[in-house]
Amino acid sequence: MNLHYHPVLPQNRGLAIALCGAGGIVNDAHLPAYRKAGFKIAGIYDRRREAAERTAARFEIPRVYESLEQLAADSHADLIDVAVPATENLGIVESVAAAGKPMLLQKPLAEDLDTARRTIEVLDRHRVIAAVNQQMRWEPGVRATRDLLDQGHLGDLFNIAVLVFVDTPWHLWGWLMKKPTIDVLYHSIHYLDSIRFLTGQEPQSIFCDGATRPGYDTPGETRLTLHLRFAGELRATILTNHHAAYGLEGQQAEFRVEGTEGAAIRKMGLLMNYPCGVADAFRFTFRNLTPSGIGPPRDPTMGAPASVRPTPATSMMPLRSGPTDSAMPAWVNLQFPETWFPDAFVGPMSSLMRAVSGEIERPETDVHDNLNTLRLVFAAYESIRARQVVSLP
Repeated sequence: MNLHYHPVLPQNRGLAIALCGAGGIVNDAHLPAYRKAGFKIAGIYDRRREAAERTAARFEIPRVYESLEQLAADSHADLIDVAVPATENLGIVESVAAAGKPMLLQKPLAEDLDTARRTIEVLDRHRVIAAVNQQMRWEPGVRATRDLLDQGHLGDLFNIAVLVFVDTPWHLWGWLMKKPTIDVLYHSIHYLDSIRFLTGQEPQSIFCDGATRPGYDTPGETRLTLHLRFAGELRATILTNHHAAYGLEGQQAEFRVEGTEGAAIRKMGLLMNYPCGVADAFRFTFRNLTPSGIGPPRDPTMGAPASVRPTPATSMMPLRSGPTDSAMPAWVNLQFPETWFPDAFVGPMSSLMRAVSGEIERPETDVHDNLNTLRLVFAAYESIRARQVVSLP
């Protein structure tokens, strides 16, 4: 019953990455993750050369490029990792796509659908393999939940709930506080993409209401109520309040997934007491899981009772199981050594490398697939403006 939650690494880790951008996300997530995975870095560019030089010195990067053109022309670079604000993505793609090098673009791909489509048109014209850095799909708890679903342990998925009540220091991103679109486009886009990943379905309709705190100096939404309706009984809800300002005791950050046979709950410690964070947690249960192992299946037509005791993967630490009441399923608590930041950032780059090497047909977060995530984002804003349910044909 080992849970498979690690990114599948490329067989060829010799492909070298050229970085565009030397901001906090590169220093705190991209490069630490790539170092853990053993990826090669060919060079780095930032229009603030001093920032690129500091990052190059910190991570022993051999080249600091003078321009985007020099980055694109570097024969030592096989892929380009673009980590800049979304407003810059199209211009960078237009500058470097002719080199034909595969690209990983920061999320969101764009701040409107027309720009996203234009960006993809440029990439397609130059036959560039490209993906978007929607790395929450590789967050350990999200990936482990997908594995539980794939193994059939949770039964038929019918409910997903994201509950985030935290005190987010938006002032750390001054440029973001000035925007009319904040939570959905730059935060809850992670949840929307992960919901698509876990369900393997596209919702039929969406309702969203956004607001901020009274007197808070921003035009964008920092509180959210969002509801997705899928075919059948499947529903997904996102509730966020980034102004839970009364200490850790009043904060919560959970991703809950429920099926007809079991459930999985992920505590996202990174979001609480940000940027320091607290410890993550992950717990799950399913109907025939008992404190002593996997019990008899509920349906006798499934065969003889299973007697194999679950053996957690060596990379996970089981904390406890309970309850002991034989009429109730056990809950298993696991602590992953990895976290969302930086470890999940290995996933999108690994997937891109595997697509480039021909191991898979296309990256998991391929730019074309990402249009469906962006479609939900902008439908949410349409719902906020219209104050009504928006259909998603």
